[in-house]
Amino acid sequence: MRKRKGLPTVSLEEATELNETTQEIPHPEYIADWRQSPEELVGRRETAALLETALNRLDEKHRLVFLLRDVEGFSVRETSEALGLSEANVKIRLLRARLDLREYLTRKLGDPTRVLKKGHASHG
Repeated sequence: MRKRKGLPTVSLEEATELNETTQEIPHPEYIADWRQSPEELVGRRETAALLETALNRLDEKHRLVFLLRDVEGFSVRETSEALGLSEANVKIRLLRARLDLREYLTRKLGDPTRVLKKGHASHG
């Protein structure tokens, strides 16, 4: 409050009065969605950037199939027709894309203390 003493203030009535030339009530150009905490908003942006990076790392042939099937919701048949591929090829490329994405995201987001060494897989 002390810091604000020197700042200009406007009453609520003034702020909601009609502008005489435009006949509109002034409003902010951008209003932030504060339902989430700033930490959640930053986390969402970081996660979105990580997902974008992960997608961009995929081979184009895998990325296209993944985007059509898992993002756009195309069926296997629609994807095969759109890309001129067999349905079996669409399924294989989708599997490879999902595995590549899972591997990359697990490395970035996973718990390093739970890394399995090759040849030392635990069952149970």
